Amino acid sequence: MALRDFASRTLVICFVGLLAACSQKAEMLKLSATQFGTATESAFDAYGTAQSAQFEPFAKSADEKRAEFLNNMETFNSSVTPANVEALVDRNASSGTVGSSSEWKATLASLRQQYQEFVAIFDNIESGSALGASAVTNSGPILKKLRQQLASITKNLQETPPQYLNRRATLVAQLNAIRADDNDDAAAKKLRYELWLQSWQSLMAAERELQSTTLRHFISASTLGAKLQTQIDNYAKLDVASLIKAVEEGITLVDNINDLSAEELLSHGTDLIETATQ
Repeated sequence: MALRDFASRTLVICFVGLLAACSQKAEMLKLSATQFGTATESAFDAYGTAQSAQFEPFAKSADEKRAEFLNNMETFNSSVTPANVEALVDRNASSGTVGSSSEWKATLASLRQQYQEFVAIFDNIESGSALGASAVTNSGPILKKLRQQLASITKNLQETPPQYLNRRATLVAQLNAIRADDNDDAAAKKLRYELWLQSWQSLMAAERELQSTTLRHFISASTLGAKLQTQIDNYAKLDVASLIKAVEEGITLVDNINDLSAEELLSHGTDLIETATQ
């Protein structure tokens, strides 16, 4: 009887220890999922910023805003109302764009929700139960679809990078105005062309920064997604130490991506696209 009690207690202790190990594994996997979720949130923040930026005009100086308001008031013949006062003060600030439209915001919110719901799966696996293990297994195909979606967006960013379309149009109009102005002598026109070129080069540099920043966020999210996929697919075989190492490697990977040049980003993005769509 004593031997049977001892065996029972030993079995219970082993079972509790196994549950503790399973719980630790679940917590580590949850951390990796959270890493992925945080990266996708940052990616969609950057995506929204890039989309809006394409339609943003050049920032106006205080004097320009004042002159525009005075001109608007001189030519405005209707009553001022809460609905139109913003347009009188700053037409650009009050005008809707694709980047700020309700349709685009709804699309972006829908994208975010898909990833938030995926990460939420891992909120319920801490217990290490069979149900939790099943949830991990079932999350694999979901993650694969999300990674394919990230790859599609990344490919689109590479093939059609965001541009400051409104600002480009403004500078093109200014260049045409310089060309059409017959009041300048040769020296004055040359100076205006040189100043215009500086403005154009500055805009191109800002565009490259916008493009690299947006792409960098999506590559970080895709890289963490691929790493998480490996952990999920091999979850039953991995121990706690392996999952802890995976979290640490995730941090290092993102740091390395932040150090990539624009050319390296494009190459890295292409590799991720191929991996996600296999």
